[in-house]
Amino acid sequence: MKNSIRLFLLIATFYSYATYNFAQDKNQYNEKNYKSEFDSLKFLKEQNEISKKTLLNDIVELKKISADLNNQIMLITQEIEKLYTDKFGKEIGLRIYNKQIWKGMTEKMLSASWGKPDKIDRNVEKWGTFTQWYFGKITFFFRDGKLTDWEELK
Repeated sequence: MKNSIRLFLLIATFYSYATYNFAQDKNQYNEKNYKSEFDSLKFLKEQNEISKKTLLNDIVELKKISADLNNQIMLITQEIEKLYTDKFGKEIGLRIYNKQIWKGMTEKMLSASWGKPDKIDRNVEKWGTFTQWYFGKITFFFRDGKLTDWEELK
């Protein structure tokens, strides 16, 4: 008997709790509140659609700008390559443009290809001028202005 009373009280408590919450929910979502919430969500959706269109237009414009920049880079690259080939001839100019190194290239060629070294050491002896150019961990060795060797520290 005690168990059935407890069960009855438990069911009654649950029922009253559920009825109370349902009534609260019903009050919260009356027609006026529903319309207000609906209008708010509809406005947000419209704003998102406008933002989406704007972003899609921006993407199209950026793609056009990117294509223009790629064309400009290609033209500048061709102009730089032409400057090297005009100065050093076609074969050597292309090698210098591509930053290739080889024994026998001059200091002027290495400078045109790699730029100014970090450090230069020069030793003048009776049998020739010996120069070392340092680019980071790479050292280039010249004798009388011609590259004889190079090494990279590891």
